[in-house]
Amino acid sequence: MPHGYPIELRARALSSLDSGKSRKDVCETFNISAKTLFNWIKRRKETGDVQIKERPKVRSHRKLSRENLLAHLERHPDHYLTEIAKALGVKAPSVFVALKKFGISRKKNDPILRARRGKEARVSGRNRKDRS
Repeated sequence: MPHGYPIELRARALSSLDSGKSRKDVCETFNISAKTLFNWIKRRKETGDVQIKERPKVRSHRKLSRENLLAHLERHPDHYLTEIAKALGVKAPSVFVALKKFGISRKKNDPILRARRGKEARVSGRNRKDRS
């Protein structure tokens, strides 16, 4: 997807510059920075056009899949992020982001995890109203 200012704005700014306005006036009129105008002038000299550059879509290779992560967590429910990351060949922040993305809670006191371990699944804590 293209980024930056619209082509029409670029063309109007450069035509104002060509008609004799100063760079400072053009920047103030079109509310752009001097560096932006400089880049447009440079691009027009190099390519003869002020078209917006297309950015290549860069997608990182995903090592963590939901299935691999869930399988590892089923086998090792008490592993820390660093242990999970080491086992799956990634770094701990990647595991954290994947867990959050997939909606998986790693809290040790999670009622679902305790129920799986055979412990009573109860939620402890006070209501906000009880604090007064």
